[in-house]
Amino acid sequence: MLIVNCKGEDVGAEVFVNGEFKGECPLEVKVPAGRLSLRVQKEVDSFNDRIFEQAMRLGDDVIKNIDVKLGEAQLNLKGKQQKSKLSAVDGKAKKLPGENIKCIECPEMVPIPGTNFAMAKYTVTFQDWDACVVDGGCNGYRPSDKEWGHGKRPVINVSWNDAQAYIQWLSNKTGNTYRLPTEEEWEIAARAGTTTEYYWGIFPFGDSASSVNANCNGCGSKWDNTSTSPVGSFKPNGFGLYDMSGNVWQWTDSCWEGDCSKRVLRGGSWNDTTSNIRIATRFKDDVDGYYHISGFRLAMTLE
Repeated sequence: MLIVNCKGEDVGAEVFVNGEFKGECPLEVKVPAGRLSLRVQKEVDSFNDRIFEQAMRLGDDVIKNIDVKLGEAQLNLKGKQQKSKLSAVDGKAKKLPGENIKCIECPEMVPIPGTNFAMAKYTVTFQDWDACVVDGGCNGYRPSDKEWGHGKRPVINVSWNDAQAYIQWLSNKTGNTYRLPTEEEWEIAARAGTTTEYYWGIFPFGDSASSVNANCNGCGSKWDNTSTSPVGSFKPNGFGLYDMSGNVWQWTDSCWEGDCSKRVLRGGSWNDTTSNIRIATRFKDDVDGYYHISGFRLAMTLE
């Protein structure tokens, strides 16, 4: 008999004996006598697992107690593949359409290494949205700013449908073809080659409690759980993208579990806890739903 004991966050980890799944920890399981390989693992996110491994030899009629403490997060197969893909990139960014042409309305786009798409450096702001309305676009809709101010604050109270109206206006105005990113594209761009829960590290605050990396409920910023912050108020991720976590949830173009009347949002917001601004966290809303915690960021396909 093998008794596998887990405590705290390790409870619920998957238990494998000689490569065969036996159940979730804590667990009592009958095993054959002889050499055994124990592996206990728990998923941190899509790219990382915490793992405990131990080899042992059991005799007949022996009860073996193993106290398990999972190790630090490490890359799983998907994480290793992602890291390998990014490492193989030769560093030559694809050229953005019309990048040599002066364009007042054009958002600053960042080509994402190893892919065929670019992401906007910042989420769409009230300043951007107001320009659309003044020019006769965006269906004339003027979303509430909750009295926090316009300018460089991210536009809020905009639905997925509203984002499409802005995209149509901007694409017609500039001659470029903008869109919302897919959920997969958003995650690749947000991670920027990292595999930790946050693109700045494993803790919400970064390397220390004095290191503030985002605006959320518990991030340590002066805007926490109070209001949005001006875009670009914190350091960017490794690809040079700002506010990929916190401040406002970001609409994506991906349907929720096959239901396209609902779309996926990523990134968390100013009033979400630190667990909800993890890169792997997902949220959904109706395409005509809008709140003071959600906005959007543009993407475009590169040739």
